[in-house]
Amino acid sequence: MALSPVLEPPASPFPFLPTTTIIPTASSLFPHSRIAPSQARSTTLRSEPKTIFLRTRKAQSQDARAIHQLIESFSHDGTLLPRSYAEVCANIRTFTVVETHTHQFLGCAALHIYGPHLAEIRSIVVRPDIKGRGAGGQLVHELLRQANARGIGCVCLFTRIPSFFKHFHFYVTERQALHDKVLKDCIHCSRRNACDETAMALGELPVSPDNPQNDTFLPRHHSELVQLQL
Repeated sequence: MALSPVLEPPASPFPFLPTTTIIPTASSLFPHSRIAPSQARSTTLRSEPKTIFLRTRKAQSQDARAIHQLIESFSHDGTLLPRSYAEVCANIRTFTVVETHTHQFLGCAALHIYGPHLAEIRSIVVRPDIKGRGAGGQLVHELLRQANARGIGCVCLFTRIPSFFKHFHFYVTERQALHDKVLKDCIHCSRRNACDETAMALGELPVSPDNPQNDTFLPRHHSELVQLQL
């Protein structure tokens, strides 16, 4: 695959998305506060004495052990929700990994799709020795590209570092607005009454199924939201 950090985006299914070439940096990915359509999947990590290319790809079965071990190392203190090895294996298709051009595993993230109205970025984590060097941003960029390619209207997440995701124009929302996420995880979480994570979203907030005027998940046209779990 080409390792160029700048690629021409495809035609976007969202008429409001930018159509110009996007350079995959945190400050320029989403100038219009929308899910980016760029296909760029690689960047460079500068270190001494050489430049290392980073790239993302869909996880494969042989990545499950490394993914599970990395998530587990951050779950003991509550940074990440714990996920068993069996769960990682069963959901391996939802994961994307970031690695060097020599296939050195650096981190992972998952995109859980609830439907065309909502997807969630989950279990996003990079190795401690690589933090602050672009690997996390590369994962976010790639998952948003995947969501855009599938026509997802809104991407959400829970996080303790909202400032990081604001670089991608995610913004804070009420967790109750993310009905699918609440039903899937929040009502079963031991910290549900004392949660210290911030709900964030990007895209168009889905209409609640409890709204009597809307019996299907149709996008609202007045807000943009996203939620992530770190």
